[in-house]
Amino acid sequence: MAKTKHKTQKVVRVADTVKLYWQQIRQYKISFFIMLIFIPISAVLLDTIVPYYLSRAIGSLAQAGSPELSQFIINATIAAMGGVILNIIGFQVMIRHESSVRKNLLHDTMQQLLAKDASFFANQKIGSLTSKFIDFMNGHAELQDLFIIRSLNLGIGIITGVILISFQAPVLSMIILGLLMFLILQIKISRNLRSHLRDQRKKLINEINGMSADTITNNFTVKTFAKERYEIKEIDKLSDKFKKAYRADFRWLSIESSSRIALMNIVQIVAILIIASMLAENVIELGIAIFALTYLQRLAGNLFVLGEILNGYDRIFLRTTPMAEILMEKPQLIDVPNAKKLSVTQGAIELQNITYAYADNKDSKVLQNLSLSIPPNNKVGLIGTSGAGKTTITKLLLRFDDVNDGKILIDEQDIAKVTQASLRENIAYVPQEPLLFHRSLRENIAYARPGATDQEVYEAAVKAYALEFIEALPQGLDTIVGERGVKLSGGQRQRVAIARAILKNAPILILDEATSALDSDSEKLIQYALAKLMQGRTSIVIAHRLSTIAKLDRIVVLDNGQIIEDGTHKQLIDKNGIYAKLWKHQSGGFLEDNQAEED
Repeated sequence: MAKTKHKTQKVVRVADTVKLYWQQIRQYKISFFIMLIFIPISAVLLDTIVPYYLSRAIGSLAQAGSPELSQFIINATIAAMGGVILNIIGFQVMIRHESSVRKNLLHDTMQQLLAKDASFFANQKIGSLTSKFIDFMNGHAELQDLFIIRSLNLGIGIITGVILISFQAPVLSMIILGLLMFLILQIKISRNLRSHLRDQRKKLINEINGMSADTITNNFTVKTFAKERYEIKEIDKLSDKFKKAYRADFRWLSIESSSRIALMNIVQIVAILIIASMLAENVIELGIAIFALTYLQRLAGNLFVLGEILNGYDRIFLRTTPMAEILMEKPQLIDVPNAKKLSVTQGAIELQNITYAYADNKDSKVLQNLSLSIPPNNKVGLIGTSGAGKTTITKLLLRFDDVNDGKILIDEQDIAKVTQASLRENIAYVPQEPLLFHRSLRENIAYARPGATDQEVYEAAVKAYALEFIEALPQGLDTIVGERGVKLSGGQRQRVAIARAILKNAPILILDEATSALDSDSEKLIQYALAKLMQGRTSIVIAHRLSTIAKLDRIVVLDNGQIIEDGTHKQLIDKNGIYAKLWKHQSGGFLEDNQAEED
């Protein structure tokens, strides 16, 4: 019973893959149908019709003065010329078609991936996801080539040959058809028996790809903990599982192939005996006998190829269905129908009775009935121990997730009812650990505003106090920063992120531990830049270093998802509550917090 359920799920996934590819192919239906017709017909003409007429011509040589000889040769020549012409046209169209479809497929697949929720990427191994993406992109051309060039050519060629033989040797054609039916049944049974092994291989391949990429990406951590042997052992464990599944799968395949070869040899022997008997009794012409024998030889090879073709489909779908499954899943966070663009004229922020819990832990509320009003141009600091809900508020404000209850307003507009793009265009966000693209410093800074001039990029770097280290680099702003910005220090990456925020010039600013990676001297410089950046903007600043937020308009103290104190630095010190205690107990300018992770 479990097998039947599993099999149905498999069919659905393969159908989804084909459906996704067809959505791209149908945009170029004319070129698709041209190659769908021209390439198989050219193959039939060259591989079946030409040999048929040449066999008939050879047979007519045995009959002195046969008037059909010249006609057979003319027919073979016409078929050959037609086949070559159709083949050239078909493949030229295929080249243009595949390149056009690939371009659209890349655009739409990337668009759908980037539309996924932030939680989706948090739960994915990026290496494995990248591998799935590449396999899906390559799968279209492989699948199309396998279907048109091999499957259709083979199927139409076999059918045409059987029809030609049936005119003079119907018994022989019936034997061939019986062989075909038996082999198709054998392959189907074998594939059903191997289906769970193929799925197991697919799962293990994705796990191996994901773990390998994860290990390589975190190579610094591996080296600092001297865990090279550990990582290799973990990959070896998966490799051993894959080896067992691979051997079991191909053990079945070898049995299937061997039995198929034996069956085809028996059928060929029987067919030769039948043809010899029919020739002896003058039941068929010599030309037909020659064609039948050559056709059987080619059929034997083609039927063996049939198994390879079906295994080819398995290999393609093995690699492409994982991404198809991802693309078929609808994102949870979508714009409401007819969502309007957010219009920010003042920058007032209102959190009204919001409650939030992570999807995988609904019973544990991160924020509980929290309300917070931030007037336009107000600069508010959020503090609290790890897990208090500070970063959660900023992520909800950016709508990386939706609140469970309550709502968030910007200039009296519910952010759940405006487009996500317009919301984020109006917010400049500097995270605690900014990641940069494997591109130049110029491109990374200008990412906030791709049309920015070199002068504007330069000025943003100056204001972020990033120009000094940039000019010290051999290629300056044209320096490639490495994957995720690994060629730069943590402080340098944060200054680049601050420069990007300066260039964005958004009305709302969020600084999530934006100076955490800076040394004391650098922080003093950057604080002035941030103060200028916050002028005329509604700003939310998260910090463990209390000196970072002491001069802000307000300081909000969070604990267990609730606001426990709210006021200016002086007011909170005078109140002698939690904030005052934190201020007195800070060490080296930081909150004493034994927890290493920010919520």
